[in-house]
Amino acid sequence: MTAPVRMGAGPRVPRACIALETSPLPCDHDPMTRIPELQGACNFRDFGGYATIDGRRVRWGRLYRSGVMHRFTEADRAQVAGFGVRLVCDLRRPDERASQPNPDFGPGVSSVCWDEIQDSALMQSLPEPSAVDRSLARKVMIRHYAGMPTRLAAHVRGMFHALAHGPGSPMILHCTAGKDRTGFSAALLLSALGVPRDAIMEDYLLTNASVDLRARLVKDESGFGLAPSTRFIMELQPEAREAVLAADADYLRAAFTAIEVAHGTVDDYLRAVLGVDDATRETLERAMLEPA
Repeated sequence: MTAPVRMGAGPRVPRACIALETSPLPCDHDPMTRIPELQGACNFRDFGGYATIDGRRVRWGRLYRSGVMHRFTEADRAQVAGFGVRLVCDLRRPDERASQPNPDFGPGVSSVCWDEIQDSALMQSLPEPSAVDRSLARKVMIRHYAGMPTRLAAHVRGMFHALAHGPGSPMILHCTAGKDRTGFSAALLLSALGVPRDAIMEDYLLTNASVDLRARLVKDESGFGLAPSTRFIMELQPEAREAVLAADADYLRAAFTAIEVAHGTVDDYLRAVLGVDDATRETLERAMLEPA
């Protein structure tokens, strides 16, 4: 795999990226066909197959989403490399990448990442974890998602640029849990391709069925990018911990609402903030949509 292209906070756009996630209901497909049998995977799945508003369909085998991939076995690595991946879009912070590096998928695969500072500890401002109840945890997560359109704008803009003007797809879009940063980015990509909101939401919620994040957390010291450490999340009240680890429709809805309040429509946000103009959208559609 080629050396990662590291992006700072400036206006430069990365040279390669990719994103994915999925759900069973909107595409009349057995959900397990979306999820390859990978021994060391965390929330890895194909998020193609969705019908668009105009009757086309997102191609299978072009967009993948995932959590951390550092536990891939050699067989896992070879299987994913066999998907023909061209781009890995890594949404994690520098410390997350350093502690859990990605496998090498081969010389033809480009990787893009960002070195600008994100919110490294979403829950750091909260009281002692044992005092956090479900209601407070959900409020924090909703606020976290509402900030994503601003906080992750450079990342998602880079993803779109790499897909349309760089290596293109097949792409793996990932963070640590494959739920929050990846879920938001995948939702915007599906939106740009014309997938209706209800299908996008079902795709986001598939995390709840495809991975046991609590079990993964026991093996992971990163805090999934949400807390200073795994220990903090594990010491939350059980109901609060479930709220933090869940893919909740209200969370993603908060991100869309923030976009619509600030920009009017998701399409306006895509165009004005993320650089997805008509020409870029047509390029993405040619590469990723099957004809009607």
